[in-house]
Amino acid sequence: MAHKSDCVKSAIFALAGTYVVDYHPGEQVQNATLLHYKQAVLSLSLLLKLARQQAPEDRDGEALVAAIAILNMIDVVSPEQRRGQHLTPRWLDGAYLACEILDLTDPGHRYRDAANIQPSAARVGNTIIASRVAILALPMMPLDISNNGKHFGWLRQGPEVNIYRIHGGCGMSPALLSHLSQITHFAAMLHHDPIDTEFVAVQAAQATLTRLLTLPQWYEHETSADCVRRVSLDARTVGELLSHHLDEHGAIKTNEGMTASTAEAWRLAAIIYLQCRVFRLPRTHPDVLEQASSLAACIRLMPTSGYMFTAQTPFFPVFLLGIVAVTEEHSRCALQWFQSVISTRCRSSVPPAFEALERIRAWMNTGVKHDPLPVPDKVTHRAPWWEDVVAYIAETEGTLCLV
Repeated sequence: MAHKSDCVKSAIFALAGTYVVDYHPGEQVQNATLLHYKQAVLSLSLLLKLARQQAPEDRDGEALVAAIAILNMIDVVSPEQRRGQHLTPRWLDGAYLACEILDLTDPGHRYRDAANIQPSAARVGNTIIASRVAILALPMMPLDISNNGKHFGWLRQGPEVNIYRIHGGCGMSPALLSHLSQITHFAAMLHHDPIDTEFVAVQAAQATLTRLLTLPQWYEHETSADCVRRVSLDARTVGELLSHHLDEHGAIKTNEGMTASTAEAWRLAAIIYLQCRVFRLPRTHPDVLEQASSLAACIRLMPTSGYMFTAQTPFFPVFLLGIVAVTEEHSRCALQWFQSVISTRCRSSVPPAFEALERIRAWMNTGVKHDPLPVPDKVTHRAPWWEDVVAYIAETEGTLCLV
């Protein structure tokens, strides 16, 4: 894509230069990086102007989304250049813009059944990279009913088997990413109209929980130059699978093991998010503690630096564990992960998120009131403690970047 789009090429050079400057902070490198950034922004502005006049062709649309995603990443890893706390971050504005372009170029209107759509590899990658930024911002933002269940519909386009395939750009399948979006929508329905929507929202959330408990994700593993096998992954098989990819210290030692453990961490995080935000279960509830223990066990297996520490790394699940942790074991797992990642001093969005997490946890010690166990039978009679946390974050931290 880069060799056909000057905008994408300039954006890639600008992102690479952002990292290079940290190691070679010379004026020549800084000027070259800034020049590439300006060229990318100028090219993007011109392309967007044309897109507003006429819907772009598929190839041009994919290049547009890719360029926006790369420029977004520059803002994500450059917290020192972000907008003020109470302004919408550039990376989130960019994600919304990329999603609008994906909507504009959506081929779905030409098909009766989404399973018959055959999106290109570039489009699948763009839908995941663009939408995950917007979707993963929602759990720590106030609920908005306008974020309806129809958003991000292109995540479920293509044969069913493909939407459960783990994507390297995010470490989970498009289906799981779509579920995360739907969970927020169910919570918004309950929050804005608890009387009329409780039955529908709770039933839909229960069905989603049932699917998440047995979600059949999969990935391809190349066993030789001419042999690729498909590896299925679900709650029943993940433990045995991971046992074959651990070193003598019980840590992940292979790329295949990292892919499996990361996908499992995302699945567990989605379950915890649904339990806490939609079902309003307190952090001390046995169901939440059970999933948190499984998530902590997954996180402890993973390296926090080196060649296996990639875009697949489950940053959001670790942050989520830090939010729901009530035991010393779970708290230590989340905090040690953050401290280990930060100790490498590599440019990323992790340090500001960790600082925010520490402040949030300190406030939660006295600021969050949970229902005593057993919780009321009706969901709407339970305390929406997650919304209290989100309100505090919105007031004191702004929009958190968890990618």
